Amino acid sequence: MINTSHRPNIVVIGGGGCGAQVARRLSEKLDHNKYNLILVTARPYYTHLPAWIRMSVTDEGHLEHRAHMTYNYLFKDGKGSFVVGKVASINTQEGLTGGVLMMESGETLEYEVCILTPGSLWPGPLDIPDTKEATEVHLREWRNKFDEANDILLVGGGAVALEYSGEIKDKWPNKRVTIVHGGDLMLNDAYPKYFRRDVAKDVRKRGVEIILNDWVDDMTISDASTIETRHGRKLIADLVVPCVGPRPNTSFVTLKPGTLSETNHIRVSATLQVFNYPHLFAGGDAIEWDEQKQVSKYSTHANVIAHNVIQLLAKKQPSALYPGSFELISISNGRHGGSSYWSVFWGPTFGDWVSATIKSKDLFLSYTRKSLGLSS
Repeated sequence: MINTSHRPNIVVIGGGGCGAQVARRLSEKLDHNKYNLILVTARPYYTHLPAWIRMSVTDEGHLEHRAHMTYNYLFKDGKGSFVVGKVASINTQEGLTGGVLMMESGETLEYEVCILTPGSLWPGPLDIPDTKEATEVHLREWRNKFDEANDILLVGGGAVALEYSGEIKDKWPNKRVTIVHGGDLMLNDAYPKYFRRDVAKDVRKRGVEIILNDWVDDMTISDASTIETRHGRKLIADLVVPCVGPRPNTSFVTLKPGTLSETNHIRVSATLQVFNYPHLFAGGDAIEWDEQKQVSKYSTHANVIAHNVIQLLAKKQPSALYPGSFELISISNGRHGGSSYWSVFWGPTFGDWVSATIKSKDLFLSYTRKSLGLSS
């Protein structure tokens, strides 16, 4: 068993965009004379995903020094600790208080309340290793791949593919970049058609070719340096980058059937408690909720979860309800451009200057570092 004091454990699984915020809020609210606060994280540092697209293309600015952030200042006044490891399974029963986490290391960790914020698993360059040494190798390899390639094929038509195209064109304006997307417009229908058309128009201005209504099922490059799409179109490529959406990191959620949705997201109520398990909460990418998965929304997830955990520990009925969020997105197009949309009012959109100011220049690094108790 992982060594803790005699006090009951409040455990947060996953130290990403939602989990780190939950841990910080709880460190401010918990009675630490009564409870231990423990963050279980696969990596010994926070990984800022919005910076990874740029830093996997180029070492300019050495963003890894700012995008990988220590947890040493995460907990308010040091009132918490973190364990580096992965949870293999959860041992609990419906309706009962507490349970035991089975770690991949073979150790166990008891909890009174557990918060599931495991995030997502991404393909390609964003499939980030868990150790610093392996991450450095991974970064070097992908930077070399982008540097050596001349014909780059991005598979998928979401924000990841759009941002990769901008970063590549920033560094190598003459490299050929092609995006293949199965939809009839870029992005998905959470966003209005006028915004999706404008985003594609801005990317095409930089010389990026967009192929819609087609798919790449096999990403293996042929001996002739081509990729064949589902519709039989042959494309020249010496590098294929998967930019399809992620999948929820929920394989360890070994609870009763129906706890996970058909897409393996965690089903929660408006209090962000897991259905049938009142001492389990969940937030972030991993939950089933009708909204786009974006870290900008997870501060609200964290506020609801922290409030309700405190109420539950006080033997009160959790009362904070997650109301959902309006949609907003800011997509970088290199360092100095981009497109942004808010679903409030009439659905305004914003171009290069606003988008670069909001995101493209700094990639939310300064804000995120401050939220973790670090200097910008």
